Amino acid sequence: MKKVYPLLMLVYFIAIFTSCTKDNISNTTPTTAKCKPLTESINFNAGNVTYTYSYNTDGTLANISYPPNNMAVNYNAAFITYPARTTTLTNSLNTAYDANIYKGLPTKATQFLILDGITYRNYMVFTFSYDLKNRFAKIIETTPNVANDVEYQLTIIYNDQDNVSQLKYESYNGPAFLVAINAMGYEDKPSPYSGIKNWHLSMHAGWNNYDPAPILEALSKNNLLGSNITGDGVNASTVSRTMAYT
Repeated sequence: MKKVYPLLMLVYFIAIFTSCTKDNISNTTPTTAKCKPLTESINFNAGNVTYTYSYNTDGTLANISYPPNNMAVNYNAAFITYPARTTTLTNSLNTAYDANIYKGLPTKATQFLILDGITYRNYMVFTFSYDLKNRFAKIIETTPNVANDVEYQLTIIYNDQDNVSQLKYESYNGPAFLVAINAMGYEDKPSPYSGIKNWHLSMHAGWNNYDPAPILEALSKNNLLGSNITGDGVNASTVSRTMAYT
């Protein structure tokens, strides 16, 4: 398991989305967006990344590009490949779901790695469960072929506006730990991803990402304003970050 304690939590985050037409919304009632981003530029202290999205004629996601990588998304498939950020493009992270990622509700995902021509199967296995509104409620991660690995379960808690209020990581197998990541609030404006069906199944982030913002964004209806983290292994009582949108 990659540690879930986000090392980038103190970094000020700026995400710029272009060519996204939002619905008319009031200041009090969040609504679901019809918009979809065409370009997303993210500025981390680790470097800048720009993603370009294209869509099929029916509005479904067709392609994600982040040079020198180019990833095609098949609307009818249950399989996604993310090439590694290398010039050779020989490495990849591959995810196979047990149902169509845009039309169904997958309950299991199996990942395998290809590194320097060697395939590592069952690198990670995820089991998903849903709440009564068909939202992701719990994710259990196991690593069948990694000896003595610390496996975890992620519980997702939502507020009344269908935005994630907390991500709770707990040990599933191995030494006990508990990490809580809390959302510090949302705008009333719709998330640019809310117009993409099941974006959380094709987002460019892992479920145990050091930076939890992509997970909070992918599962929520509105723009995230910030987050903080508490739990085992965190020296400060609260480590916080804020976000802004242009």
